[in-house]
Amino acid sequence: MSSWAQIKENKKVAEGIYRLRLEAPAIAAAARPGQFVMLRVSHGLDPLLARPFSIHGVEGEDLLILYKVVGKGTRLLSLKRPGGKTLSLWGPLGKGFDLNVQRPVLVAGGMGIAPLGFVAQELESQGNDVAFLCGLPGMQGFEGLASHLSGLAMATSGRISISWATEDGSAGHNGLVTGLLAQTLEAGSASTRSVLACGPLPMLKAVATISAQRNVPCQVSLEAPMACGLGACLGCVIPAADGGYLRACQEGPVLKAELVDWARL
Repeated sequence: MSSWAQIKENKKVAEGIYRLRLEAPAIAAAARPGQFVMLRVSHGLDPLLARPFSIHGVEGEDLLILYKVVGKGTRLLSLKRPGGKTLSLWGPLGKGFDLNVQRPVLVAGGMGIAPLGFVAQELESQGNDVAFLCGLPGMQGFEGLASHLSGLAMATSGRISISWATEDGSAGHNGLVTGLLAQTLEAGSASTRSVLACGPLPMLKAVATISAQRNVPCQVSLEAPMACGLGACLGCVIPAADGGYLRACQEGPVLKAELVDWARL
């Protein structure tokens, strides 16, 4: 569904990272963890195309989006202020995470935190204990993001435990988040775990391998360039394990790891 949404908040939570709160009742009511929206950041023709954004959370009639400034579109979005013009968006789009899982382990690399925040809250509300593993290059410059995520966990009943992996060793596990995942799965009975992951492609490949080696069910949220978000442009195709292709905006963005041909990605 398409909608016009009023900006209620566009808060900087870390260097170059913002949390956008939009009043979008219909989309918020229909949104499921792992889905996304297409958002027009301008009322003009520059930039021409809408941008895909993961849904970070839903609070009442509000839709939350956590995004990083990486180009012209997101830079323009970061300048938007509450009370200004409404923004055009459509969604929720795509296939989200299957939350019928056992002992979930969430693995986020960098801005992979964005969709997994929504996943963690929904799993907790269903009575699950959630292990949330988050990987960053280092804590410097990301303190606000860490505080934001900790606040999310504290707002729950304590069922969400957050562990950090930093490549520079400034906090938590010294190394990649995939190393922390391997340790977590080895610490208990891996066969009763389920892995849900989002992050850079090399990280997802490693997560898929680690999970497969331990026979752990694994779902991954894959990023791909999108122009329409509706499956028409075929700009977001992902090589499938059966030799064909899957559209990130329709069959994905969340897929079972075994459905992806990782060698062709």
